[in-house]
Amino acid sequence: MNRPVSDEVRHPADVPTRRDLLRLSAALAAAGTLGSCRSTGSGKSTPSREKNLEVWKRGRGTPYATGDLKMPGVCQLPGPYRKHKFPDPDKYRGAKPVHGMCQLCSTVCGITGWVKDGRVIKVDGNPADPNSRGRMCARGQAALNHLYHPERLLYPLARVGKRGEGRWRRISWDEAYDMVASKLQAVQRSGKLEEFAFHQGRSRSNDIVQRFLRAFGTNTHLNHRGLCSAARRAANLTYLFESDWDLGDYENAKYILNFGSNMFEAHQGHVAGAQRVQRGRFENGAKLVTFDVRMSNTAGNSDEFYMPFPGTDGAIALAMAHTLIQEKLYDDQFFREWANCGIDALWEQIKAYTPQWAEKTSGVSAVVIQRIAREFAAAAPHATTMCNRGSSAHINGYYNDRAIGLLNVLVGSVGKQGGWCWMFTGGVDGKRFPAPKGPPSPKTPSILVDPPEFVLSNVWNQMKVGEIVYHYLAKGRAKMQVYMTYNLDSPLTWPETDVTRAVLLDEEKIGFHVCINPFLSETASFADLVLPWTTFMERWDVDARGAYNLKPYLSMRRPMIEPLGESKDVREILPELARRVGGGMEKWFPKELDQRSYMAEWVKNVPFDRAKYTDSMAFLEDVGAYEDPQQPRYYQPYLRPLDDKAMKGAQVDEKTGVITKAGKGIGIMYRGKPVVGFKTPSRKLEVHSEFVVMTARNQDTSALIARSGAKAKRRPPSHAGHEYELSPWPTYMQIEEHVGLADDQLVMTSFKWNVHNHGRTANLKWCSEIVHSNPAWIHPDTAARLGLKDGDWVELTGHRSKTIDKLSKSLQLGSGPIERKLQIPVVVTRGVHPRAIAISNSLGHWAYTSVAQALVRRESGSARRGMDADRMRDADWERNMWWEARGGAAPNNWVRNTGPGWAQNQILPIAPDVISGQQSFHDTVVNVRKLS
Repeated sequence: MNRPVSDEVRHPADVPTRRDLLRLSAALAAAGTLGSCRSTGSGKSTPSREKNLEVWKRGRGTPYATGDLKMPGVCQLPGPYRKHKFPDPDKYRGAKPVHGMCQLCSTVCGITGWVKDGRVIKVDGNPADPNSRGRMCARGQAALNHLYHPERLLYPLARVGKRGEGRWRRISWDEAYDMVASKLQAVQRSGKLEEFAFHQGRSRSNDIVQRFLRAFGTNTHLNHRGLCSAARRAANLTYLFESDWDLGDYENAKYILNFGSNMFEAHQGHVAGAQRVQRGRFENGAKLVTFDVRMSNTAGNSDEFYMPFPGTDGAIALAMAHTLIQEKLYDDQFFREWANCGIDALWEQIKAYTPQWAEKTSGVSAVVIQRIAREFAAAAPHATTMCNRGSSAHINGYYNDRAIGLLNVLVGSVGKQGGWCWMFTGGVDGKRFPAPKGPPSPKTPSILVDPPEFVLSNVWNQMKVGEIVYHYLAKGRAKMQVYMTYNLDSPLTWPETDVTRAVLLDEEKIGFHVCINPFLSETASFADLVLPWTTFMERWDVDARGAYNLKPYLSMRRPMIEPLGESKDVREILPELARRVGGGMEKWFPKELDQRSYMAEWVKNVPFDRAKYTDSMAFLEDVGAYEDPQQPRYYQPYLRPLDDKAMKGAQVDEKTGVITKAGKGIGIMYRGKPVVGFKTPSRKLEVHSEFVVMTARNQDTSALIARSGAKAKRRPPSHAGHEYELSPWPTYMQIEEHVGLADDQLVMTSFKWNVHNHGRTANLKWCSEIVHSNPAWIHPDTAARLGLKDGDWVELTGHRSKTIDKLSKSLQLGSGPIERKLQIPVVVTRGVHPRAIAISNSLGHWAYTSVAQALVRRESGSARRGMDADRMRDADWERNMWWEARGGAAPNNWVRNTGPGWAQNQILPIAPDVISGQQSFHDTVVNVRKLS
């Protein structure tokens, strides 16, 4: 770990720090005494030189303390600057590769662990993974920090005293199982099965989780999608019905028009997508143009970069659409054949959205908007948009992304090579490789899963609205007898953290909380029972993400080593719980179906070379991933023909050309021949969506759904009284609170660094050394107006959304200021819009390991009983954590570039848009006050 020479660091004990050694090195070199003790004129060495040499030698030869267990990722050298056989030529001799998949962000790249003597000593990318292609990011490289962290929980802990006091006792797994089983049996006896809630963060084991919850009979399966990508998915589904996730064919593109996506750092498709964008640029000549409120790594590496006012991406896109139509640059034939409206009707809707109007709204020049629109059209069909939370995590995010998607329709690049594409699956092809059959879905309703205020959150798939869970509980609209959290850190990552903490502490609202996590995270701190979960290098999964090769693939995550301590995966925890709860649950988890057998059943249809392997499992264990070389890419799937068998008994609507069979849509007539078309009610791209209008009004959409032939549903009767008027067209929605900002008001935006995810990577020492502090970005013009300079501290006051409060009074969110304030230093930079203030959202931990809190050592207290801290030791960070929070976080004591950072979500309001339930991360208006 490298630490800056300029930092004044004091470490425990008398072990010299690297700074001490560097100072000595410089002093001794200047005196000509480095390496030997030269004599003075009298022929004797001076005492000061002897002392310096003594300190130097002691520092060079002091070993790093490691405890009883070998700790890969901890320097095993005798001490700083002393190198014997470094790098050790025998280090990897005899190491065996074991393939798996990373889970330190949502991209789930294929990885290979190198295992020697039962320890993972190195992690590489797996070149056989067709999505990540052997590449991995800094988070994946730091996997050893995760696996071999001395503060990992390895034994079950039960709370002692009041919830949240931090007092624990170690218990056996038998006691833990019986404790949870008895609570679940009580839920069964109450008849209120929905009051058992399972709340996951980043889960890649949904098959076993769903199996368990369905066997129990609850539908209260909660997630974090509302905080992630709900608006973007809803916009895509409006056009396509078939898929919620676009996959630009960047590798073959000539023009990539990026609205707020930080593909090079924090996109869900990060490693897979970023390398294809760069190959498209440097091997295919593609141009990358980015609009973003902040200069991200993606924006800074673009060919052109523009900073619009926050939340105005849709205005720019509509003005580009205006240019395309007015100057007749659109693909007339494609639009006539595949848009479900006429160009004249669309023009009537967007003719007011001129480039000049967009310039006033966004601040981006009308001339620039027109030029880029022309370039985009000229590159088509090898042209695609790219967007993510930068455009969609707004109150108007759904409309922003609808407008952005329209550009692809107008230039005719939809589904074409180098264009705007998608896949029929967002992961593993469930039809070809189905998970072992589980119990049927229960009918138990859950207001937490399907809250009535949100129009599109659950009509295509269950996106849910995770950010309102604690708010609903606080208002008494729901209750939990048993709350099981899994890989979730909501006290840090959820908006309005005070609401989350208050509810988690309230035993009337949450009767019993069991947390499954590898660490004592912020969530675990509020639990009654903490179960130690394995890391992704100690467990099984069959997994995949959005396939950038545009053909489905499958990868296997499997244990590289035996789980440390007594940690267990949910694939072991949930089956045993089911057997102890009983009541019929146990029949879905027979003991003879162990984890490996379950996986073998899942992948039994994966083809393999019978001359090399005995079965599919042997093949996947050797290679790690599978992609069918014979399967064509998912280009223009709407042109796939319907054969005679499909057409037998089908009816063709003479007016629309839509083909139905047994009352369901199967295709459309195209140039006199039957083809699949788009899986929408019109079997075309839904530029004009009657489905959205009727759904918002809570009307019966059964006929439209039947014509689409897609998996969709109408809103249930429980949504009555929550009707809205939504535009069927791509349009622009003004965020009310952004109009007429006072001089001391800015729009707060959030972002992630390339070494962190939202809340689960600050424990990784290699990543936290790179980014551990997150001062607020502020523009020089704004700083001058507010009398601020680099390093000054400010106090921020966040405000709840006026727009959301007006649209949905029943949510009872209000529109006033948040009581909690955030004090934070600023960094003055031109890399942010003058009316915005940007804060990264991955830091500010007050639990989740010493590294996450920037502490060299901390008193773990009774939580230590769940760890193996005596046998697992990492003296690397104890000796070399130069960013330790030694001065505290208060303005008068803070030392620049030290400490664990600040939690932005303290002043971020609960702000779901009523269309999709998307948390509006980038819209909060804050007052900025300089601290003296």
